[in-house]
Amino acid sequence: MAEYRQTEEGFRRLIAFSDAVVAIALTLLVLPLAEIPGEIRDSTSIGAVLRDHQPALVSFAVSFVVIWVLWRNHHRMMENFRAYDRTLFELHFLWLLTIVVLPFATALMDNIHIERANAVYIGVLAVSVLSLVAMTEWGARHPALLDDNADTGVWIAQRTGLASCVLLAVALAIAIAFPKVGVWPLVLLFFSGPLEQLLRRLRRAR
Repeated sequence: MAEYRQTEEGFRRLIAFSDAVVAIALTLLVLPLAEIPGEIRDSTSIGAVLRDHQPALVSFAVSFVVIWVLWRNHHRMMENFRAYDRTLFELHFLWLLTIVVLPFATALMDNIHIERANAVYIGVLAVSVLSLVAMTEWGARHPALLDDNADTGVWIAQRTGLASCVLLAVALAIAIAFPKVGVWPLVLLFFSGPLEQLLRRLRRAR
């Protein structure tokens, strides 16, 4: 098998392609909302429209913020990389797959007749976060892929994500066991900060 080439141009293309996929996914989120005005036949107020379509609007807002946060974390992570290898390339494939699927998972949640759609949504989110954590850990174990500066050293020492994966696994279990809770189990992510601090202290103690 021919050696897998990694060039600076290839690295730039990987980042540009990732940004483009995220932008498209964000655009797809709003398409169902764009159809709402065309479905209205009787005279009504904007307040009534917003009230009648509140679930779809909330799903859009939540998913927009989720994808934005995922991209922001990816952006901050990749600021510490200067090159890539085959594993990092394939991990990007997994992460981008979750980004593309999120609008579909959001549409599933908008349909009240689909059971455990929230579990699908949380599951996709969990895989997305896990892939970002995997990229981070891969970079930490392969310094040749990273920028050689103090900021990158601080990033490696303070890298996070494991707590979010644990809490998402718990949220997914709750969503499967109690499908009517919606996406409320995601509230657990508010505890990711304190849990990360605890895990960081345990890591230092070892």
